[in-house]
Amino acid sequence: MSMPRLLRIKIVLIGDGGVGKTSIARRYLGHEFRHEYIKTIGADFYIKRTRYKDPRFGNLLVEWNIWDLAGQPTFDQVRPLYYKGAKAALVVFDVTNVNSFYNVPKWITEFWKNVGGVYPFVLVGNKIDLRDKVPNALPPEVGYKYAELASQKIGITVPYIETSAATGENIDKAFEFLIKAILEFISIKLAKKA
Repeated sequence: MSMPRLLRIKIVLIGDGGVGKTSIARRYLGHEFRHEYIKTIGADFYIKRTRYKDPRFGNLLVEWNIWDLAGQPTFDQVRPLYYKGAKAALVVFDVTNVNSFYNVPKWITEFWKNVGGVYPFVLVGNKIDLRDKVPNALPPEVGYKYAELASQKIGITVPYIETSAATGENIDKAFEFLIKAILEFISIKLAKKA
């Protein structure tokens, strides 16, 4: 059996303050969910290694360098520093907060502007465990439609996934979707060079 190839990748978790970015990161790292809200100051940084098997690239050892960026407007001036070297993103909104969804284009634009081009991302609708408890919560179709339109516009697949950091639902799958999107992006780049 061959040694897995190491793929070191810096990603950013972006979206409005309070949408659950830190809870998603903590849950992915195997930590307990915290019910109290603790605001991220600037950015938090995590590393996790996972194995992934891909038909094009074989066995991979993915080293995620996860940067959880503060979403509050007070951090608008410092956030660009934390994007440096990022190659992908989880763009997170809260399905119970319509404004956080309306701000998704702003986050994608900020990401691409600060990394110097179009890079892959996964659109994440978080807090689905609260959807039934909140009037006017966004239905899944809204996220799927946005991801479909974004995919058509940029020419690479933008996956959409719904998660709950509180229950852990689909947290690992969000990162699986992200590695698939990254590998598709790399394949397209390699095909254009050939």
